[in-house]
Amino acid sequence: TPISFDDELKHVQNYLALEKMRFEDELEIVYDIQANDFLIPALTVQPLVENAVKHGLGNSENGGTVKISSRELGDCFEIEIKDNGVGFDNENVIKSGDSHIGIENVRNRLELSCGGTLTIISAVGKGTTAIIKIPKEV
Repeated sequence: TPISFDDELKHVQNYLALEKMRFEDELEIVYDIQANDFLIPALTVQPLVENAVKHGLGNSENGGTVKISSRELGDCFEIEIKDNGVGFDNENVIKSGDSHIGIENVRNRLELSCGGTLTIISAVGKGTTAIIKIPKEV
């Protein structure tokens, strides 16, 4: 069932408030919300933010920054979750057979519920960016 992006963002903000207490100064959170008047499948953004904190920054010596942004484009709404953590090599992740069930669940939910997409871009030592695109109603 789709929920408002604002509701999803509230869950993410609650989660990040707890993580901020745990990581203290090692976790910086930046919000750049330019669009919020759209629906999104529940639990779409939060697992990606959790990955950014747990895998991206949790494995980083000095923590880092998670930036969550949203904007309206001509044909869709775009949400970006970006961290400047350890990143990963896309080739090696595929070869190692690591399980990325959370990512695949988000990708499948987006595709089935609204024709949305999830793209993950990462570079070792530079961080990871997850981009969600939610098509506008036709």
